[in-house]
Amino acid sequence: MGLTRPSLPPPPPVASTPMLTLPPAFEAFYATHVRCYQVYARAHFARPDTADAVVRTAFGDLLAHWSAIVAALTPTAEAWARYTAHIRRHARSLPLRTDAPLQYQAIVLHHIVGCSVDDVAATTGEDPSKIRHMLQTWPGTLSQPPRALGSPG
Repeated sequence: MGLTRPSLPPPPPVASTPMLTLPPAFEAFYATHVRCYQVYARAHFARPDTADAVVRTAFGDLLAHWSAIVAALTPTAEAWARYTAHIRRHARSLPLRTDAPLQYQAIVLHHIVGCSVDDVAATTGEDPSKIRHMLQTWPGTLSQPPRALGSPG
């Protein structure tokens, strides 16, 4: 007499990851700003993969607070403020002498990573004339030279 194995029911299907539908405004925001957000982060981290991971978590945070961001008087400025706070929690500032946080951010975006004045203004949610003024009034002093993107530091 041969041993037969009782027939087992097939395993239940593996639960698939739910599809996430992002708000179209968030998708547009992401597409518009991800490049400047990413190079800003890369200026603050020695390893690009670390910077990219921080950018991903920052955008997750922005998505989690998207309703509050779009309800703000200037949503782009609100998103940038939340983003730069996220970066500050994970990295030290570069050794720049500046008068204000926005001036520091404009200097990093324009002088260090090469974003245009218009891109800096669009990314920060500020008027281009304000960004130009902050860049023009910066004395240009570094307490030490900035490290090249991707170099250890």
